[in-house]
Parts: sequence; C-alpha cells; structure tokens
Amino acid sequence: MKNYVLCASLDEESINTLKKLKNDIELKQANIHIITVIEKQIYTVDLSPYVYPVENQFPAIEASALNLLNSLAQELGVEKDQVTCKCFFEYDREKKVKEYLDEVHADLAVVATRGKHGVAGFFSSSFTDYLCKFSPCDILVMRPRK
Repeated sequence: MKNYVLCASLDEESINTLKKLKNDIELKQANIHIITVIEKQIYTVDLSPYVYPVENQFPAIEASALNLLNSLAQELGVEKDQVTCKCFFEYDREKKVKEYLDEVHADLAVVATRGKHGVAGFFSSSFTDYLCKFSPCDILVMRPRK
C-alpha cells in the first residue's frame, strides 16, 4: 500500500485547497498521513529569551489541530483505519517534515501553497520550495484556485 503524506498548515485556505485532493488522486488505496508542524518561535523580551508557544499550551493547540486534520480526513472520504493525523512542535518545520517523510517511507507528499505573487513570491525560501529540493519522495504541489 502506498504512503501519502499531506502537509497541512492550519489556515483555511490551505485546508480548502487540500480538500480538493479527493478529485485529483485516488486516496482509498493508500495510507494517508495528515501532518502539521507548529513552529516554536524564540523572542527576546527585556534581554530574556521567550519561547512561543509555551509547553503548557501544547495539549490545547494539539487537540485543536488534530480536530481540524480529522475533519479534513472526513472531507476527503478516507476510512479512519487508513488515516494517521499528527501535530508536531518544532523549531524547524522543513527538517521535521523531511524526517517524517523518511520515517514513513512516503511515496508522495502533498503540499498546498499560498500562491504568493509579485515581490512576495520572488524569493524562493518557502516550505514548498524546500520540499521540492530535498524531499525523499515525489511532491504534489496544489495551488489555490481563484
């Protein structure tokens, strides 16, 4: 059975773009991994480092994220026994996703882009660009439809 990894950011546009996936590829004959990575940020406040989100916020954030990912799985019409939803908290989301793709021996990773244009889309430092360059498997990039 194939392993497909859907990389979801938790914004509405990304989720809606990934919902359209059920029309593009056959999902019923694969193990589906729907993952999101919440990036931990370090800020300096009064010369003291501050990490956000803080560890005691992880359970509430994870529960909300998994709720969104499970509803995405339902929208895609895949059976519960073929879906794995995971939420990670990391400083480097690109590295974590690449490690996860290696770990599950992914055959395909699906990423929804934000479709930036103009100056915002000129610099190639995005998450999608990183995966296209360094992923151990094929990448399906889904752009938002206008």
